[in-house]
Amino acid sequence: MEDLARLLREKITGPVRTAEPLSRHTSFRVGGPAALFVEPQSLAELVMVLSLCREQAISCFILGGGTNLLVSDGGFDGAVVRLGGEFKTFFYSGLTVDCGAGVPLPTLALDVCGKGLSNLEFAVGIPGTLGGALVMNAGAHGQSIGQFVEEAVVLDRDLRLHSLVGQQLCFSYRESHLEPGTVVCRVKIQLAPRHHEEIRQKCEEALLFRRKRQPRQPSAGSVFKNPPGQAAGRLLEDAGLKGLRVGGAMFSTVHANFIVNCGGATAADIISLIGQARTAVRGKYGVDLSLEIKLLGE
Repeated sequence: MEDLARLLREKITGPVRTAEPLSRHTSFRVGGPAALFVEPQSLAELVMVLSLCREQAISCFILGGGTNLLVSDGGFDGAVVRLGGEFKTFFYSGLTVDCGAGVPLPTLALDVCGKGLSNLEFAVGIPGTLGGALVMNAGAHGQSIGQFVEEAVVLDRDLRLHSLVGQQLCFSYRESHLEPGTVVCRVKIQLAPRHHEEIRQKCEEALLFRRKRQPRQPSAGSVFKNPPGQAAGRLLEDAGLKGLRVGGAMFSTVHANFIVNCGGATAADIISLIGQARTAVRGKYGVDLSLEIKLLGE
């Protein structure tokens, strides 16, 4: 891995590091090291990184904001790629905003709202990057990012560039159904004009809702997807999971579908809680809970 790191430092302008602790890059604040951590600053650099990793049979993981991710204590024996540079830029064209996949979603939403444009008020409090939000079709308050995607520019697993319109992404609840290995590069979001005061009020309501209903401690957001017609948080609370603790991790007393890092938590602690929750809810309600958070590492 050191040889590849040296080669990449010669070929790309972004940071290249080995044995990078992923606890620094995830909202859970847990996780072991990535064997290689790279931040390409342009599409050409991204293709270079992915191509060299493929030549050396090194697995790659595209990291967004790390806000929906649990990394194992052993880390990831491959390359973690975080998009920087041009992937963190955005510009407006009429009622469309063209954004790099590395743009933080709250930053984009607040900028859009500040210009008197609507459609992203629901997203002002959703952490993570736009690329990650598209991949999981992030949403809140009855809306999701997929409703407003006009076009996405992606790299397929063969490193060919494609432009996909919103319908081609086949958005559904917390999914976009992109082919495995696809990397989101840029996204065009459709906006709409709206009165400044209405936008401001909707933003404040969205932020207030999150402050009141979600814990402040480090977490990765909702752990489980809501089963059809049901709320995962309610099932977990009724099954007695709220406040359950293993080591430094605990099901939040504010919202039962959040596991929080109370200090010194490990990925193993969190995995233990996930297993206990699934068993309890299956035993009481016959419901199999599906993870909303993503897992990385062994």
